[in-house]
Amino acid sequence: MSNASRFTGIDLIKALATIFVVSVHFFLNTYFYQQPLEGDNMFLQTYLRMLFLICVPLFLITTGFLVAEKTPTKAYYRKIVPVIVIYIFYSILMILFRKYYLGEEMTLMNSIWGIFTFQANSYSWYINMYIGLYLIAPFLNLMYKNIPTKKQKLWLVMILLFMTAVPGFLNGKMGWNVIAAPNYWSAIYPITYYFIGMYIKDYQVKVNKKYGSLALILLVLAVTFLEFSFAGGGKFVAAVGYYASLVIVMEATLFFLLFYDVKINNKFVLKPITLISLLSLDIYLASKISDTFIYKYIYENFTLNQHEILLWFGPIVGATFLMAFTLGYIRLKTIRVR
Repeated sequence: MSNASRFTGIDLIKALATIFVVSVHFFLNTYFYQQPLEGDNMFLQTYLRMLFLICVPLFLITTGFLVAEKTPTKAYYRKIVPVIVIYIFYSILMILFRKYYLGEEMTLMNSIWGIFTFQANSYSWYINMYIGLYLIAPFLNLMYKNIPTKKQKLWLVMILLFMTAVPGFLNGKMGWNVIAAPNYWSAIYPITYYFIGMYIKDYQVKVNKKYGSLALILLVLAVTFLEFSFAGGGKFVAAVGYYASLVIVMEATLFFLLFYDVKINNKFVLKPITLISLLSLDIYLASKISDTFIYKYIYENFTLNQHEILLWFGPIVGATFLMAFTLGYIRLKTIRVR
């Protein structure tokens, strides 16, 4: 696809979502979840964590946006092969890393089992989910296309939000263990995000950039206040939920609407964005290796508490991103799959 016909805003979202993945894993790989939520430092860390958490939802909305016109053909299904090849490549790379760098016992049998069960690389749970979404997507498209009116399509999205996002937000701390919503279908939240992407593509939904940005900032701020409130000076309790939470859906949708229609004409700006977008899956999977390497080095060579390590956020995230990007770029140049 030429630069003229690319969705440059979508490339920008994929690039930012990729950076958000590496950023949100900062909190996974440090002691954030063991630290009491007290003081301005932890408030800022919680704010960043709640913002960066929209990384996976952004990829899912983007999938709905980009795959909306696809039909169940052999040509379409053949395109899942590169994803599987990339997944296997990084699984093998991770197995070798675990065996020869981390010193783990990795037999041939448990390595093969790890690949088939998406356990060789713990970040590859996304591939486990994405394969199923990719396979069913053309049939979701057929269903959506046969809904005759805009109002009925909006009802579809709203019903899916009730089935997946409302229980993801309400059932737990936010419901005060008193009220709850039916949650049997909450696991299908990727389909909710997928249809949101389709709906935005279908009707080219717009949002005022200034007010939308302000709404996003205030929404993340409100979510952060809720997390602090429910933690009560203790550890992070995920009071508002995770990817399947209504507030995370709202954050991700707002963010997507702010950037999906952005036009980038400067080729010097567009080129790195497009490259990161192209390598987003590589960087995501390779970041398990770079995260393990970088955080292991940091904690073995420096004595830092969770408050102090926030000052290292930029260098650490930058280093792990650069390492993952380099691995992805080497794969791109040596193993062509598209």
